[in-house]
Amino acid sequence: MKKFIVLLLAAMLVIMAACSAAPVQAPAVEPTEVAQPAETKLPVIGVAIFDYSNNYVTYIRNSIMAVSAGKADIQMADAQNDQAKQVEQIDLLLSKGVDALAVNAVDPKAAATIIAKAKAADVPLIFFNRSPSKEDMLSYDKAWYVGTTPEDSGRMQAEMAMDAFTKDPTFDKNGDGIMQYVILKGTLGHPDAEARTQANQDTFAAANFKTELLDVQPGDFKTQTAKDVTDVWMGKFGDKIEMILANNDAMLLGAIEAAKAEGYFGGGKKMGAVGINALPEILPKIKDGTIIGSILSDAYSEGLNIFTMAYNVATGKDVYEGVTIAPDDMKAIRVPYVPISIDNVQIAEEMYAKALKN
Repeated sequence: MKKFIVLLLAAMLVIMAACSAAPVQAPAVEPTEVAQPAETKLPVIGVAIFDYSNNYVTYIRNSIMAVSAGKADIQMADAQNDQAKQVEQIDLLLSKGVDALAVNAVDPKAAATIIAKAKAADVPLIFFNRSPSKEDMLSYDKAWYVGTTPEDSGRMQAEMAMDAFTKDPTFDKNGDGIMQYVILKGTLGHPDAEARTQANQDTFAAANFKTELLDVQPGDFKTQTAKDVTDVWMGKFGDKIEMILANNDAMLLGAIEAAKAEGYFGGGKKMGAVGINALPEILPKIKDGTIIGSILSDAYSEGLNIFTMAYNVATGKDVYEGVTIAPDDMKAIRVPYVPISIDNVQIAEEMYAKALKN
């Protein structure tokens, strides 16, 4: 019995010693770091605009912003029609390290200076809307242009005026079989203004169409300036003017306002008018027959091609990837014009619906 008690006590001591021992710890597991997706850096594209107040360029700007959403960081600057200011803005954009530069030059003759700066920084350059010379464009292998062929718009404008004058005898107010007309020219020396104005006259001459050019005056592509010019014409020529041709619709709007005060364009007196751009502001006047028509500059296609090319070069792709218009011998993409009359005004309306989409 004593032996049994001794054994029992020994067993109890063993059990108590085991219970008091430190518990066995599970091996430590280091926390696993959850991999986060790398943040994609958007390419930065600098866009230098000659003047935010210009009607047509506003639609190009809107188009660039619409098609670039979520794809690129657009840094846009307004030169307010000041070339020196634009050069400073370009310097700032280059100093920020933009991946590509798109420039709507105040003065196309300043292209050489802009190209030199982009070339020194090895930054690709897309000019648009205001074309540098072929010599300037070919001086830098990373420079391209997006715009139109301005002579085409002047030719189409003249063709529209001839067709209307021929089909509607009431335009020939003095019955002499000769179309008396005036031209509102853009800025003197501006390549597009010179080309459109010359193309008007060349087209009439090539068609042996009888015309008398009463006057050509610069309206600087602006509504108020054109209104002032037309006010003078109303006093000088009055009812002798049978047709007004304007290098752009902004000037035509000013001309219409001035002529309306003298009884034209809805006031009972007859006068024809054809513009260029087919801006949204002019479309109602085409639809209600106030004016003959306008030549559509496709702002959406211009904006799309400007962005596409800038994005391509900013991301290391071929500059023409996704561009459906073949470049010419000065590396320019020329977006075609479309004559807009009451019969096809919906083409312009559809284009601007895309250009204004944000």
